[in-house]
Order: sequence, then C-alpha cells, then structure tokens
Amino acid sequence: MKQAKEVRVEALLSAAVEEFLQKGYDGASIDGIARRAGMSKGGFYHHFPNKEVLLMEANRKLSEPIVAMAEQAYADESPLHGLSRYIEQYITYWAEHPKELSFFFLSMSKALQSEILMDYYKEYVNASTDFFTGMFQKAATAGEAQISDPEAYGITLMGALDGVLTYSIIHPEVDPKLLAERVGKIWIDHK
Repeated sequence: MKQAKEVRVEALLSAAVEEFLQKGYDGASIDGIARRAGMSKGGFYHHFPNKEVLLMEANRKLSEPIVAMAEQAYADESPLHGLSRYIEQYITYWAEHPKELSFFFLSMSKALQSEILMDYYKEYVNASTDFFTGMFQKAATAGEAQISDPEAYGITLMGALDGVLTYSIIHPEVDPKLLAERVGKIWIDHK
C-alpha cells in the first residue's frame, strides 16, 4: 500500500514539473497535473492540499541529488577537497538537467509572491549557507585554509553558485566542468 502511494506521489511530482514548465505556475491547473499523472482531481487532493505545496514538494524531490552531494562533501576528510568536488558536481548536475534548473528558477520567482514558498526558500538558502559555512569552518580548523569569517565565505559562495547557474543558462556553450574549475580556483585554490 505504501509503495502504491509513493508511486502516485512521484507521478504527481513529475507531472507537476512538466505542467509548470509548459504552462507556467499560473497557467498550470490541478486538473492538468492530475490528468498528466493519470489520476483524478480528487486523487490530487488526497496527496496535496494545493499547487503551492506541490511546487514546494517537487522542489524538495529535485533537490535530493544536491543534498546527497553535500553529504558526500561533508564526509570528505579534506573539507576543501569536498567543497571542490561539490562545486564540480553541483554545476555539472544542473548543466545536465536544464529542465529541472528551469523549474528551480520558475519556483524561485513564485516564492517572491507566496509566503509559504518563501518560507521554503528561506529554509533552502539557510541550509545551503550553513553547509558552506560549516565546510569553510572545518577547513580553517583543519589548517587547510586561513579564513577569518567562514560565514561570509558561505554566504557569498551560495550566491556565486546560483549566479554561475544563471550564467550557464545564458551560455550553454561553456563547458560546465570548465566553469566548475574556474569557480574552484577562486573559492578553493586561493584559501
């Protein structure tokens, strides 16, 4: 029974991504999402109370690979090596998943208009910033880097990576591994 529910929720999340990307958030309908998922509108409401929560949950699902990358980086014996690998994986992942990246940016734009979605993005930004700050603090403690303000490094790396993603959308001809290498030289090699 639980597996069937997970399959239905997964179908709704996938359908939502497709519907939102094709029609935009405002043009997407619960009926359309339910139809794409092969279920009724009632089936939709059995799992999600509204489009906002579905958008939020779809983002959580799409963020799972990023969370796994962060966990792997944190477990690395060398914090700077872990961060370097994370930067490469992060940029490469999004370059290889443009549909998901478009969905991420669509969701961010909706967060500016919705308190529920903004709360989700605050949680995301805070968790990401805490991860980067912790990694820079670990590097300083391990003697790998001289960093007097790990939080400043964490905040600015968080913002820089999202800026690099924007750049990669505008310049898809640029090799993501080259971008990651260049970002790594600035944030990791110069510590």
